[in-house]
Amino acid sequence: MVRNTNIKKNISSNVKKYRQMNGLTQAQMAEMLYLDTQYYSQLERGERSFTIEKLVMICDIFQIGIEKLITIDNTDKQENDSELILSIENQLHDLNHSQLVILEKLLSEVLPYIG
Repeated sequence: MVRNTNIKKNISSNVKKYRQMNGLTQAQMAEMLYLDTQYYSQLERGERSFTIEKLVMICDIFQIGIEKLITIDNTDKQENDSELILSIENQLHDLNHSQLVILEKLLSEVLPYIG
């Protein structure tokens, strides 16, 4: 489920990026896609899923291939990874010595089995 949510949000983010790059408002996009503005806004926020037909229409509007809408932006991934690492570092600083020893033991036993 998390993966599907990430895919949906990624597509929505890409659609929004291309809409903004082309200087269009959400209302203009909704009109071009024959959708209600509020419904389109929900699509762009990742609260709803775009249909294949709407994705094809969006590709026609922006004159792009569908792979541009489904491709993960590596800069977003790198930013998310950096935020995750920072969050982990902050949490590690809050652990006392005995908790760190337990975590180190757990990791040394689990990491050899992770791909």
